[in-house]
Amino acid sequence: MAKLQMLSFEDDDIIARRIKEESNHCDVAHLYVATYGLCQVILQELSPIDLDGNGRLTICANVERQNVTPGYKNWKCVFNVSTYDLDRDTSLRLYKFKEFGEGFVEYVTKLVLDILTEIDEINGGKNRLTQRRGEIMQNLHACGFEKKILLQRYSKLSRDRKHRALVYNCFGQKIGDALKVEIVSTALGEVVASKWDEDLPRCADNRKSAINKTGWDGDRFRVSIGRPQPFDEIIVKLP
Repeated sequence: MAKLQMLSFEDDDIIARRIKEESNHCDVAHLYVATYGLCQVILQELSPIDLDGNGRLTICANVERQNVTPGYKNWKCVFNVSTYDLDRDTSLRLYKFKEFGEGFVEYVTKLVLDILTEIDEINGGKNRLTQRRGEIMQNLHACGFEKKILLQRYSKLSRDRKHRALVYNCFGQKIGDALKVEIVSTALGEVVASKWDEDLPRCADNRKSAINKTGWDGDRFRVSIGRPQPFDEIIVKLP
């Protein structure tokens, strides 16, 4: 059975088009971008999880769409994905948020956990999300709704062994799914230089899998991104 690898929201097409035009095409995926990083934090907290045998779950907003039946649909036999159609009132509530602060984070997190728990119960409750919900919410509050995961494979010691480059996959509402490099002094254990991915929040699937290679080049540490050929780099220079 497939583990859940991707969790995200999908905008109502008509509302998304309206927001895009009003923002002069600066806001091209309003709800998707606003919730993307938070969904990845929740997914990381639960992973690995086999929800219903599908690798992807998309939560769909429905305000102007017609003839939509709210609730869970499993498209395993056709597309190997699942969808969950929100009712109109819930969808409107999401679009009414003008800022993506604590209130938004709390609302979206509870909504996503409601949906995941409902789907888990429909499929036999093997993940015990109903029983674990309080613990999951407590863990998310404790980490500030952000995750920072060390990618040991791509983290490397400098040739003179004076510095270690640590590569992290980070998740959060303001971060999305992004990479961060920290250079640490091996003698002091302190971060002496660091650099994020460009253009946060990053809302592309699985940023970690895009890493081509990492390595030291003199006093610089490079993360080459893009497969099969690198098209992007994160370069951190020692101070």
